[in-house]
Amino acid sequence: MYRARLEFNDGAVVELGVEPGETVAEAAMRAEAPLRTDCLSGECGACLAHCAPGARVEGEKAAVVSREEAAEGLVATCCTRLSGDVELALDYALHPMPSEPAKLRGVLESHEMVCGSVSRLEIRLDDVEGFTFQPGQYLRLRPPGMRAARAYSIASTPAELPLITLLIRHVEGGQVGAWLRDKAAPGDRLVLQAPLGGFAADHKASRQVFIAGGTGLAPVLSMIAAQRGSGREMVLCFGCTRPEDLFMADELARLAAAIPELDLRIALVHGAEGAIRPGHAVSLLGPQDFVPGAVFHLCGPPGMIDAARATLRENGVPARAIRSERFLVST
Repeated sequence: MYRARLEFNDGAVVELGVEPGETVAEAAMRAEAPLRTDCLSGECGACLAHCAPGARVEGEKAAVVSREEAAEGLVATCCTRLSGDVELALDYALHPMPSEPAKLRGVLESHEMVCGSVSRLEIRLDDVEGFTFQPGQYLRLRPPGMRAARAYSIASTPAELPLITLLIRHVEGGQVGAWLRDKAAPGDRLVLQAPLGGFAADHKASRQVFIAGGTGLAPVLSMIAAQRGSGREMVLCFGCTRPEDLFMADELARLAAAIPELDLRIALVHGAEGAIRPGHAVSLLGPQDFVPGAVFHLCGPPGMIDAARATLRENGVPARAIRSERFLVST
């Protein structure tokens, strides 16, 4: 068995045993070690770590890491196997840690349509003793009468518990959309599993840039709102397709007014006018955003994530400065 020494940026250290043929992320999950993971396929950047060039690591190349960055020692631990002992530096703190995923129960407190295709739900949890989450994480929701659960990012902050807010896009023919349209009512009992995922803000970044498409706005809202009063410089680039798809524009404007350090930019592919710019969320980026020390958080459909990554790479942004959550619409 090999040894991986995980060094967090708050000075904490965790020792991890890694079996031959096992990825570092698999070993961490087996040992219940606090290593961030999410997609487990080398695409999201949640599990990135740094090791010394020439360290004894091997495995599949992660899509999120360029060849140049790999040569400099950047690895995705979900794709990394060891052929010797290694020290891995992580760009996040060990403490505080979120709760372990748990089965929760709650009641639907409110449900409103924020545009023609997106609902905002407020759920009041029955019991939050010992429960918290990191802004950016998600949960699985099982509505009444449904066997399968669906994954949704949390749009509210831990300070708002026991209330949790979700943004859910309606999908034609989808079970959750049908429930929201025909049956959902305040008082409905719900079953949830939370918290899940490793998407989280980098609080050591000199500048945080959030790029969100559609309901990818949810975790970004949580991360931004949780930093109110921190003085950190933040940018939000939010894009939708048409005016009828745009939601929460007034709430975003109020949030920007309450957080002087937040630069709000909104784009529409079709029908942009006034302060709303034509184009996609990615097209809202400018040269002033590609500065050393900036970290980019991406959340939206796969096409948006791919376009954003390409733009960031073209402008010299290293993989270690890119965090993403790629989602497929839940039905």
